[in-house]
Amino acid sequence: MQRRQRLKRLGGYKWLIIVVIAVVLIGFDLLADNASIVNRGIVVGLAIDSGGDLIELAAQVILPRSGGSASGGNDFMIFTSSGETMQDAVEKLSVSMGVKASLSHCTLVVLGGDLLRTKGDTVLKHLIRSPYFADNTLLVAASGKAKEVLSAKVPINDVASYHMQRMMQGVQREAGVNACTIKDYFANYYYIGGANYMPVAVVENCEYTPVGPNKESTDGAQLLDLSRTLVLTREGYGFVLDYDASRGLSFVKGSLNDGTIIFVSDCSEERDVVILDSKCTLSVQSEDEVVAKVKVKVKRNDLPTAQDGMIVNALSERERERIRESVRGQILACFKEGQKQDIDIFHLGEHIYRKYGEEWRKNQNKLYIRNIKFDVKVELVVK
Repeated sequence: MQRRQRLKRLGGYKWLIIVVIAVVLIGFDLLADNASIVNRGIVVGLAIDSGGDLIELAAQVILPRSGGSASGGNDFMIFTSSGETMQDAVEKLSVSMGVKASLSHCTLVVLGGDLLRTKGDTVLKHLIRSPYFADNTLLVAASGKAKEVLSAKVPINDVASYHMQRMMQGVQREAGVNACTIKDYFANYYYIGGANYMPVAVVENCEYTPVGPNKESTDGAQLLDLSRTLVLTREGYGFVLDYDASRGLSFVKGSLNDGTIIFVSDCSEERDVVILDSKCTLSVQSEDEVVAKVKVKVKRNDLPTAQDGMIVNALSERERERIRESVRGQILACFKEGQKQDIDIFHLGEHIYRKYGEEWRKNQNKLYIRNIKFDVKVELVVK
């Protein structure tokens, strides 16, 4: 009996020892994976280019051990790596940096033009599936090399990734910048037609002289233009919308809530009004007809003058009509460009499907956008 009790106690100790060892091993593994922040390189922007058969990365990195101040330009460096796959290139990035590359704060990814034409779908799917990139990570297409965009010498903010994020988060919303996140791309990918879009970054040289004391002139400064938009489909690279068509897309998305609308006054002079707000509703009229109903609130950009208690420079009905036609023209320019390329840029098929169901979808072919009649009605409210 005593022998059995002794064996029973020994069996209990055995399991206790096993549990202790398991806890120690798990804890060691967690500590090994979660390296100190001092031993990490915080990636704030990532450029992805195609280098023949390889994928090339350029990461704009802040090294915490150097101070970590966003105002200190020397804290930011660009490290590069390359690999046959995205995962391979990311792993080699840590080797290049000498510390573990931390992508949890990377909220901007710039994709090179050549990459989008050849490996775009593969890379974008990796970003969607990767546990290291947040859903709100912004996607930007470069007109040339993505690395050149990320290393641009922006005079206002010497860290290009921060500067572009500000541009897409509202600072230049008036320019028709059609921001796209990983979450947006994933959602649009599975819409009928699979049309997607993201801003195109163009680097332009400029002369810039800072204002204020202790400010030195900046030689070789560069500007980043995000006013054009790249349109993609599930099949890959589509086409680029110009400035006007990009604004048309912004009106339909209801995201153009700043900036101006230029028109010709009754005196044949160029004037403009300030956009306060814009909203759009896509109304399905039939299985092949959709109307965009746009409501735009604006205010006069010049101060009204009064004569005998009456405002003399109020907008005439003809001027209001010219403003409405300007908005309508930009939206139609965007639609027609997409229709010419057989791309449903406004996701009209998705709206028709929601109203008419699976029967409509069964009766449509891949080129259904060719047969859709699209019109725009603009309601103008002047404050």
